[in-house]
Amino acid sequence: MSGVSVAFALVTVLLNGSAQLLLRKAALSGAAPTDPLSLVRNPWFLAGLAAYGVSVLTWLFVLRRVPLSIAAPFVALVYVLVPLASRAAFSDQVTGKMWLGMLLVVVGVTLVAQGAPKSPEHADSASTR
Repeated sequence: MSGVSVAFALVTVLLNGSAQLLLRKAALSGAAPTDPLSLVRNPWFLAGLAAYGVSVLTWLFVLRRVPLSIAAPFVALVYVLVPLASRAAFSDQVTGKMWLGMLLVVVGVTLVAQGAPKSPEHADSASTR
């Protein structure tokens, strides 16, 4: 995986995690799925939706260049980012088992990334199909 692809994968994770945090803030500030007007009037909800939208675009950039079997595990880093950020933003608890789980996710993503074939970017072969 090239540095640009890794960067875009990490940006996707950051955007996805940020979207979840923004939606949590929206929920805590009155946005309710049973009241559509509360959603469209809530800036936290709109920002979360926008973050998800942009994350889809950055993810498409990654998927054009990296095999899905290599790229997809990067999304699991959201399972590390969100608990840590929600601890800071919302004082959510992070238990010992959660810390262990996050460590395992990081180790797993690292192993998958290191196990990737050392071939050129996937986009060249995909564009010739």
